[in-house]
Amino acid sequence: MKTTILAVALLAGSLAFAQRGGFQNDTQGCAADRPCFNGAYQSGDRVIFKFTGICCWDFFNVRYAAVGGGEKQVENRSGSYSFTNIRPRRVYTLSVQGCNSHTLARSTCSPWVAQSVTTR
Repeated sequence: MKTTILAVALLAGSLAFAQRGGFQNDTQGCAADRPCFNGAYQSGDRVIFKFTGICCWDFFNVRYAAVGGGEKQVENRSGSYSFTNIRPRRVYTLSVQGCNSHTLARSTCSPWVAQSVTTR
């Protein structure tokens, strides 16, 4: 009897996990040790990227192709970054890493993750 009750309880827990999808509607299954893009889209003349992390990051490093060549890197604390005055039929790519700052020591950062949007 105890075995049957335990089996039913385990099955019910498995079904509940499967119904939730295990990733709470996150179809990307993002890694816990780095930021995760939860939005990348065009809106009018802007391309908007939204990102977050399971971990609690103090800030994000954001990297993208600079006008005229090379890359530009900026610090970001909002979890959102957008390009304005975009051009049609172009690919806009954003790379992000999450970082934690430490008093009297260098920041520690996650691996980089990237996401792209092709404009209409």
